[in-house]
Amino acid sequence: MSRTRQIFFLCLMAIMLAPLSGCAGLIAYPLYVIKGDSVPANYDNLGGKRIAVICKSASAASGPNSPESLISRQFSQILEERVSNVEIVPVEEVADWIDRNNWNEIDCVEVGRGVDADAVILLAVESFSLKDSPTLFKGRSTVTTKVYDMTQDGKVDYQGNTFDFSYPQNGGRHTTELSDAAFQRQFTKVLSHHLAKDFFKYDKSEDYAQDATLIQ
Repeated sequence: MSRTRQIFFLCLMAIMLAPLSGCAGLIAYPLYVIKGDSVPANYDNLGGKRIAVICKSASAASGPNSPESLISRQFSQILEERVSNVEIVPVEEVADWIDRNNWNEIDCVEVGRGVDADAVILLAVESFSLKDSPTLFKGRSTVTTKVYDMTQDGKVDYQGNTFDFSYPQNGGRHTTELSDAAFQRQFTKVLSHHLAKDFFKYDKSEDYAQDATLIQ
């Protein structure tokens, strides 16, 4: 049955049964199906802008498979898919500019100027782990998100915090099920989506489905 016909029959059933039961919930459910349960963006000022994404942590890990690199790429891809008319500065361009300037401490405002961005999003990873025990995968991370508005001389225009984000939310995955690298890709993808949701409207069902989103 198509979604349109399914909605029609739900509405028809609610109208027929409501006088008998006096239950407003019978009408409310079809309306929920039609309207959904959307969550507004915490910051919706990225559309039409050129955005540089920087992910940094205290970890010494580096390279294309490091948590910072994975989060930068996955977060950037999600923004491109979900934010209208946004232009993301290629991750390689941001990394090359930072490397050419030999910086140990990243100055987000200078990076923004260097890559000609309208805004810079900093994802500061304060903690990151993949296991609760030697045999159980359970991703945990704390991240601070900042948006530097380059059109306002690098003013911090938004700040958000993700405290002890965990995945899976319920239980964990045994280390015999998949490799460390595969679970790290799963965890960083789910974490990146959680962080990116600050910047676009989404349906709350995306939160409920989080534990079911196991990307092999």
